[in-house]
Amino acid sequence: MLKAKERFSHYLHRRYGDRSTPKHYLNDLEMFIQQVGAKPASHVTVADIDHFVTQQVDKGLRPATINRRVATLHTFFEYLASEEPDQPWPNPVQWRRHGVKQAQLLPRDASEQDVARLFAVIEDPRDRAMFGLMVGAGLRVGEVTTLRCTDLEAPSAPDQSVRLRVYGKGHKERIVWVTPRWYTVVQQWLAVRPATDTEHLFLNQHCRPLSVSGVQYRLKRHCQQAGIRLSCHQLRHTYARRLAEQRMPTESIGQLLGHAQLSTTERYTAGANPDLRDAFQEAMATIDATPDAPVAPTITPPRPRPEPELADRQALDKAVQRLQGLPDWLNEVLIAYLHHRWRAWQPHRAASNVRTLTSQLLLIWQWLVSQRRLTTWSDLQRSDVEAWLESRQSVGFALNTQCTQLTTLLGCLRFACDQGIALPANIFRVPQPVRPQPLPRYLPPDQFQRLLQTVGQQTSPSTPRTALDRAWFLTLAHTGLRISELLNLRLDDVDFSTQRLFVRSAKTYQERVVFMTATLAKALAHYLTQRPPTDDDHLWIVKGKPLSAEQLYYRMHQWAKASQVPVTPHRLRHTLATQLVNQGMPLTAVGKLLGHSSADSTQHYARLYEQTVKVHFESAMQQIEGIAATDWPFYGRDSPTSEQLIEHSVDSV
Repeated sequence: MLKAKERFSHYLHRRYGDRSTPKHYLNDLEMFIQQVGAKPASHVTVADIDHFVTQQVDKGLRPATINRRVATLHTFFEYLASEEPDQPWPNPVQWRRHGVKQAQLLPRDASEQDVARLFAVIEDPRDRAMFGLMVGAGLRVGEVTTLRCTDLEAPSAPDQSVRLRVYGKGHKERIVWVTPRWYTVVQQWLAVRPATDTEHLFLNQHCRPLSVSGVQYRLKRHCQQAGIRLSCHQLRHTYARRLAEQRMPTESIGQLLGHAQLSTTERYTAGANPDLRDAFQEAMATIDATPDAPVAPTITPPRPRPEPELADRQALDKAVQRLQGLPDWLNEVLIAYLHHRWRAWQPHRAASNVRTLTSQLLLIWQWLVSQRRLTTWSDLQRSDVEAWLESRQSVGFALNTQCTQLTTLLGCLRFACDQGIALPANIFRVPQPVRPQPLPRYLPPDQFQRLLQTVGQQTSPSTPRTALDRAWFLTLAHTGLRISELLNLRLDDVDFSTQRLFVRSAKTYQERVVFMTATLAKALAHYLTQRPPTDDDHLWIVKGKPLSAEQLYYRMHQWAKASQVPVTPHRLRHTLATQLVNQGMPLTAVGKLLGHSSADSTQHYARLYEQTVKVHFESAMQQIEGIAATDWPFYGRDSPTSEQLIEHSVDSV
């Protein structure tokens, strides 16, 4: 293995030269070699990769880090296979099996308040210029350290932007523009810059070029003084977000940032969607009747968000113990399946998910083993699965429950096939029961207004608890968040300057932005002024601890009983979607707010009121017929006969 690593090292350095890629690849490969020991590369198996990935997950590493290391191993074995093209050398890395579910993160741009706090404490002209070029021209920290004095051109006029030549990532040069404001800041540094032979723009106290770590250290010191936590790359993200909010084309933003692909730029600008914001505000204008602009609360800056919490391993251990009653041949695969699924779950949902999955697996396999007398995997046939499904129907299981359990069973069987267990192919052809298609569970306008009045009355006394209850209820009603997303909100997810909430724990791993109405912003600001002091960075705090789902459901049950309105958190989500669609907001925009990946999901949530359909129909027909719908011969009368319809259409022609 060590000789193979040495050959791989030569290949990487030939291909990537002096870039940092070879160093990262070789570090990742060394970790794997330490685990498998002296085993030859040709003897590495899929199970070895399994063990390596599980070990990385148990250490609490981020999915992006684990996937990068898996990618390193995949590249390594592909390289070895290319050395001997005539030899069968299957790659032990299988992405479907070894890749860890990775979230689609929102850009980590800084809020306007944090940027203002940062520059309020920076007095050093050099530091103001360095960080000014990051937030004002989008430079990376490495690009700032390599700038030369000659890279900055003189302005053609005092009020004109200045060209700056940047030597960027991947040895690519580009031109960026420095506005007069930041050019003045740079000139203030040049006025006091020590005379030296080096051409580098920014120097340390020894008149030598600054290093990347030196710039990062200076930013860390300033952030500590300002009571905030920012990185150099967040300043670059802030630059991209500001341009996107001004509707600058993505292609132009990407060129300024030095991106080779638009998909990279879109990740930088994902948190800024002015069209979506405007569509939401226009639709909510009639729903949210509070016209006054919200006032951001004056509170102590939140404690920096800690590293991502690890999932509660005790829940997984208990789930494994619950499976011990099953036969050994089955128990081994199911335990491996639980670990496989565990890796893909978000930490705050993992404990609940593993309990639910374990209960389903026990319910399914206990019946199959006892009723169909299975003793090995080879005994399992399609008829066994169909008999189990018929038993679910005979005892009255709901169709949705039948579909969910069948999906769980088939997922488990596919995993068993990946483990090398041979199963009949026709098992996977068992048809899913036809799911019912219920109407969206939105609250009609009269019930929703009655609920709002009840909540308003019961949260009118100004106490910390009523402020909390009013704030989280309006967050659900005005943003459509899922309950798990609501409960996992953190203090730094609230941005009053741009009226946004950042949803970083979405069900689909796709982070998104939702927007605050004036009513919601006021309620949140009022709550934050009364939020009890605590080191916990969760947004919702009750008696020093995060708000729980049980507490939320209990309070909502009280409101439902008092208002005689059957309401749940998910029903508020349906209601908001329906309200927005009926106010004319496009279905695709509603889907983005709700975090849906397809319009079909959004359509399940929202339904047009009959009156809305009538208005749309009248508007369309007015254009088609050239007359108002109220002037039609049969408008408002009994349904016409077929003869009358034919006669009317002939007359129209």
